[in-house]
Amino acid sequence: MNIDTVRSLIVLPVLILIIVLLTALQIFLSLQKNKWLGLILPVIYVGLALFLSLGAMIYTGDIVPIILALLLYLIPAVINFAIYLACRAKVKDKQRQELEKMNIHDLD
Repeated sequence: MNIDTVRSLIVLPVLILIIVLLTALQIFLSLQKNKWLGLILPVIYVGLALFLSLGAMIYTGDIVPIILALLLYLIPAVINFAIYLACRAKVKDKQRQELEKMNIHDLD
């Protein structure tokens, strides 16, 4: 077993753990009552994607690879935004159910 294989066996679980933790953080933030908390990670990912792709354009000057890189870099932002929308739908549904319970309780 060479050193590259050992390094890969160490790095891969760490990367998977980071992805799982960031996904859990996105879900946690999106389920909060404050709707802006869930947008923190998607905005960070969009900023990072713009920074990385536009920074590369300074060095190369070629547009097509930069646009493709930008689209690739935006994948985490799109995934996190989809998580945000799904979680916000749950929060709104829960708030609607609580409001209905309160209205029914007030009628009694």
